[in-house]
Amino acid sequence: MTGPYQQPGSWGPPPPPMPPPRKSQTGAIVGTVVGVVLMLGLGTWAVIGIISSRHSTEAGGTGTSTTKTTRTTTRPPRTTNTSSVRFAVNDCVWLDVKTSERVSCTSDKAALQINLVIPQQDKCADTDAYDSYGDGWYDGKLALRYCASLSVPKGQCVQLDLDDTGFVERASCSATKPLAAGAPNAKTYQVTDVVSSADAKTACDKVPATDDVWFYQSPKSGQFACLKQLGG
Repeated sequence: MTGPYQQPGSWGPPPPPMPPPRKSQTGAIVGTVVGVVLMLGLGTWAVIGIISSRHSTEAGGTGTSTTKTTRTTTRPPRTTNTSSVRFAVNDCVWLDVKTSERVSCTSDKAALQINLVIPQQDKCADTDAYDSYGDGWYDGKLALRYCASLSVPKGQCVQLDLDDTGFVERASCSATKPLAAGAPNAKTYQVTDVVSSADAKTACDKVPATDDVWFYQSPKSGQFACLKQLGG
């Protein structure tokens, strides 16, 4: 072989540079999936929170029990379509879809007993927990608001449609269908017991199958009516 030997490192041109390594997409995919799951989880929690907040759970105790099913029916403020009959404190009444009537508190028609008569702009809940354990409505013509407690004795029944029409009327315990055509969602409840308690939240805890809790005759009476829904 003729000519000088090639020096080390001089055999041919240098190799081309290596391409940069591709970034793994696994981390991005996992991060995206986790983010979506978290978003869905938070969204589900928010929806459940909104739905669950429609009914108070105070009547069922402290809320720490997972087996307690007692609830308190929502009692939104509403108007009455009466001919502006002025009621007074201690009057007993029933509320139909479009009318109301003052009755004797010892009659079998007495459903509610009025505890407060206040200006319409005031709220029953400002004085006591009528939004959880009582009832309230206003007369727009008289600009008055009425706050009332249940006056149905133990063993007797009442139909309630508080979430819609405001219907509150005494009923036979066998009347599992709505009494008024204008209140198709009315449900029949039986007063299974009237108990004395210093705490509305736990008043009916020992009464089986309680679905609703009301002040009995007055928030100041220290008594509560425990109601069970009939007919499912």
